[in-house]
Amino acid sequence: MTADTPHRTGHVPVVPASAISGTPVTATVAPRRRGRIKGLDGPRGIACIAVLTVHVAAHYSPDTTVDSKIGILGQALIFFFGLSGFLLFLPFVRALFLGAPKQPDVRQFVIHRLLRIFPVYIVIFLIANFALQAAYLTNAEKSLVIGSQAGTGMITDPWTFVANLFLVQTYFPSLIQTGVNPSWSLTLEYAFYFALPIVGALMFALRRRMRWNPVVIGLIPPILFVIIGIAGKVFAYYLAHRAGITDIAEQNFGANWSAVVLRSFLGGSDAFAFGMAAAVLFVAVEVGPEGSRLGTRLRRWSVAGLVVSTVAMLALLALKSNFQVTATGLAAGLFILIIVLPLAEGRRSRMADILDFAPFEYLGKISLGIYLWHFPLLIALGRWGLLAGDSVGGMLGNLAIVGVLSVACAAVTYRFVEEPGLKYARKLRIK
Repeated sequence: MTADTPHRTGHVPVVPASAISGTPVTATVAPRRRGRIKGLDGPRGIACIAVLTVHVAAHYSPDTTVDSKIGILGQALIFFFGLSGFLLFLPFVRALFLGAPKQPDVRQFVIHRLLRIFPVYIVIFLIANFALQAAYLTNAEKSLVIGSQAGTGMITDPWTFVANLFLVQTYFPSLIQTGVNPSWSLTLEYAFYFALPIVGALMFALRRRMRWNPVVIGLIPPILFVIIGIAGKVFAYYLAHRAGITDIAEQNFGANWSAVVLRSFLGGSDAFAFGMAAAVLFVAVEVGPEGSRLGTRLRRWSVAGLVVSTVAMLALLALKSNFQVTATGLAAGLFILIIVLPLAEGRRSRMADILDFAPFEYLGKISLGIYLWHFPLLIALGRWGLLAGDSVGGMLGNLAIVGVLSVACAAVTYRFVEEPGLKYARKLRIK
């Protein structure tokens, strides 16, 4: 999904105990570490390939997919949201712990987010629609036929085209799951981007008025996001029940209001929440006077919590409950914590070293392109008769073909679209 990499954060401050206790920081603080947070690009790349695997396998090898149980890999998508929650909330939390008078620059945040996603999305959408003619013309859940290109082609309806161009198609039942199939998640990402400066302003207003511990203030937004996400799921269930929709896939992706709610921030905010909570705990260890002892306790709790949340996720998946997103989001946040907590203490993270294996790291860097390219490519390649049928060998061959082409196309769009946009955003930040 999105390849958010705002974790090249420059100076990481050491904050005196006064900042933890609620007293504003007035002394000059010394830099502690600089550079990106290791261990997060690799998992992003692995998660992206997991999503690609599920889509390709389910579309052309449905029986093999069921028999092999690889559909579980689709949960990797929630990890992207958790990672966005961690990385994008992190600058807000650091500023809060430092006693800064206000949140990070909102204008720079907006510019960076727009340049991060929109240029490459627009390029891939236009190619998928006009060159490959592999966009969904109507709701994919309604028109999709496994192993075929049913429902795809070139969008000519002006309203459908404009809605997809600006990533608002997910807010309309008649347009949900049109265009580039996985792009609904970018609509949810943008809702999160819109929400962050709002909760940032609220956090810093609380800091000025209440003088609460920054850990408490920092945890308020993720708790609110969990409440909103749970309430949204309950509301979506009500809408589905009222409309007589019992199929879980139709509830989530069909042309109905239940799917609109579940694919929107109202139903999906909890996917970001636990990554945000992980950012608060990371900074508490990073800057707190008892960082090492707190980090040790958090790692133990995180490992135990990861086991429990994974079991809960599997149980909720078996029950076909939409609340599996909450359990998966919790597991993602805990997994992120396990990776990065040693780094917060200024120590080496062996897991981060393993996960940032160079090929994985590169896949993570270009993951947004892989995520957007793979579905139009699997449609086009099937139309051209280049993909095999439902067998283990056919599935593996399909994965190799779609995977290699998706990575190649993503490498090109990263080099000529994403990278220039990121460089321009950094240049504006410096100015």
